[in-house]
Amino acid sequence: MTDSHNGKRSDTQLHNAAIGYTSGFGLSAGADYTYYEDESTQDFTDTETEPSAFRSDSRQRIGRWKVYADQSHSLAKGWTLNYGMAFTYVNNRNSQRYDLPEMSGMDSESRIDEYTYNVYAGFDKAFSPQWNLSASAAVEYYKMADYRKWAVYPTLSLNYMPSAAHIFQLSFSSDKTYPDYWTLSGSTSYLNGYQVIEGNASLHPYTDYTATLTYIWKSKYIVQAEYSYVPDYFMQMAYLDSNELRAIYNYQNWDYLQLLTFTAVVPFRVGTWWDSQLTLNAQLKHDKASRYYDAPFDNKRWAGIGQWTNTFTLSSRPNIRLEISAFGQTGAIQGSYRLGAVGYVDAALRYTFAGDKAMLQLKGTDLFNGMNHLDIESRNGTQHFDMHVKNYARSLTVSFSYRFGGYKKKEAKEVDTSRFGM
Repeated sequence: MTDSHNGKRSDTQLHNAAIGYTSGFGLSAGADYTYYEDESTQDFTDTETEPSAFRSDSRQRIGRWKVYADQSHSLAKGWTLNYGMAFTYVNNRNSQRYDLPEMSGMDSESRIDEYTYNVYAGFDKAFSPQWNLSASAAVEYYKMADYRKWAVYPTLSLNYMPSAAHIFQLSFSSDKTYPDYWTLSGSTSYLNGYQVIEGNASLHPYTDYTATLTYIWKSKYIVQAEYSYVPDYFMQMAYLDSNELRAIYNYQNWDYLQLLTFTAVVPFRVGTWWDSQLTLNAQLKHDKASRYYDAPFDNKRWAGIGQWTNTFTLSSRPNIRLEISAFGQTGAIQGSYRLGAVGYVDAALRYTFAGDKAMLQLKGTDLFNGMNHLDIESRNGTQHFDMHVKNYARSLTVSFSYRFGGYKKKEAKEVDTSRFGM
């Protein structure tokens, strides 16, 4: 048996400054700068593995500059033209130091400069009361270390409404996701004597291409088919080291992820006391990575997902409502993993009074403890392992809120910190 201790302390700073300009003729432009710093210390002790005790000091410093300009024109015959540009530069400095001489070979320091150039153009046009079209395309050049990529990201939305009861929508979208900066540093963190988190300096962004066909009947019943193709997809997974007894958690680029989804949304009401909505999904997922250590995978599986939300009006005066929601999913795949079925039931009893300004709520989460386990199995090449994760999500809370008249929350632009942190 191993007795390990893993203590971590961190100090984080975030500063942001922005300036913007908006004209009366459709031009908006601006610039912003974000500085992020995180200093972290990890104290690790293990009674059986070597080294038995060590301390690591990690530091992340990121400076991000962005300038942009967007222009919009309202033209004759209902045409709207939009175009613009943006440039982003990021300098990312990461370091990690160990206090033991025998671990000095694991010390790391990375300096990554990232450049993103983006220009786009698009239009909107209502051809008739029945037909509406929006389309755009962005051209982007991305550079980070030795990785360079030109890419085009098109979008399209076509709406056809032959009558008020029938709406058809066809859309195509494309977007990209970048890895976080600490992962790109290639640094290592210890969870315990047998589990480590390793970065990947070679990780590169992935792009999501999605096509969706939707039919809406009477503005509430929805049937949808959607297909997504995501080349170079990445996510964190566990790999059993072939050379020593340890599990490595890290990110690797796959060949692709493919997802075909069929969705039906069915709302219904019973009088004035029961309002309900049932959402059903059938998904065919295909995950493939032909270069994943010595354990490449190529997995495909159907999964079913259901969600049912209900609102019961127990009383109008006083205003008392009961909300019950249920979720269930059959077995699925995630990379090389096969996941077991999961499900939960939540409920909330709400009493609203004082002119709808005050609310007293009793809420229960995962009432039957259905999410208390997650079974993960991998039978892939040299990888043979099972994980049984306990999630004690069941809870009971009582809350009270009061909304003062006339108060409006001040809208503030949020700073994107999705790629920051260790």
